[in-house]
Amino acid sequence: MTIWLYTLRRFLVATLQVTVIVGLLIFVMTGVENIRSLSRYGASASDIVAITLLETPQVLMTAFPLILMLSSLTTFLRLSKSSELVIVRASGVSGITALHLPVIASILFGIFSVVAVAPVVQAADDRANDRKTEFRTAGRSVLSVSDREIWLRQGSDTGQTVIEADRVTANGAVLVGVRLHDYDTDGHLVARLEADSAALVSGAWLLRNVERWPLDTASVDALETPTKSVEYRLPTDLTRDQILDGFAPPEALPIWKVPEFIARLETAGFSALRHKLHLHSEIARPALFAAMVLIGAGFSMRHVRFGQTGVMILMAILVGFLLYFFKDFAESLGANGTVPVILSAWAPPMAAIMLATALLLHLEDG
Repeated sequence: MTIWLYTLRRFLVATLQVTVIVGLLIFVMTGVENIRSLSRYGASASDIVAITLLETPQVLMTAFPLILMLSSLTTFLRLSKSSELVIVRASGVSGITALHLPVIASILFGIFSVVAVAPVVQAADDRANDRKTEFRTAGRSVLSVSDREIWLRQGSDTGQTVIEADRVTANGAVLVGVRLHDYDTDGHLVARLEADSAALVSGAWLLRNVERWPLDTASVDALETPTKSVEYRLPTDLTRDQILDGFAPPEALPIWKVPEFIARLETAGFSALRHKLHLHSEIARPALFAAMVLIGAGFSMRHVRFGQTGVMILMAILVGFLLYFFKDFAESLGANGTVPVILSAWAPPMAAIMLATALLLHLEDG
């Protein structure tokens, strides 16, 4: 147990050191990019520093698996150079036992980052994006969430309604430039409506200045001459939060809200594939962290007398980036529905864990 605690302490110190170094590099690079992109809009130095501070945790969190690999690499290289691993092996204990607590710590890091850190980091990143938008949209309306068309679909006992809008207000309660398509339960288009706006009130959309064309009639006059009304109420079970969450990326949702939101999406007829992939990727994050620690250890636990230390470090970094590439590639396949979501999220970290473990068992001479 003393060996385990000693190795854990060395690993935590190395993790802190690498995190600080990488964090400073990220802060400098992000700050330079913000100076380039925001100075033209009149942002002051204090504004740029504040935005950079808000953005840095998000980038740091994305790079944290690589930080853990570098920390593991640093820890066991130091133990090898000081011959401490040789002493451990000479005492009749396998050097792999020194990995137990660092791996457990990496798994705990992963759980903590998913449950507690990710929502805070995402909130900070959203605040940074909001401040950027304030500078970039100076003198123009900043209420529009997107300049692109927005699509919604809602279901009921009588069929479904597809809603198309030019934009949605920032609070998600008003759609502007609305076009609606009513379908019956058999999927036949029965009516088309156009309105200047649609406000979300209790249990309904309140449409203003509406023109309605009934399409379930053979009358030519009905198709050419719409029915006009100042107001029209369309029942709905959508809420403002559902609409806002629907336009937000899955990363913007706390992990504990994603399953419920997936169920709501599927009930409304939307594809929840992207959110399912995000959910499984977040759950698999502790396994990814453990894989990176094992990779770093696998290339650094040999004694320095074997030489080629620089080559082993380079190979460890290369394998770490290859894992990143494989993970992104697998998640792209999962997002497109080419492979099952569970496979695309779990295959990269589990494959890395098994390969790194095989490498450790092959190289361990204790």
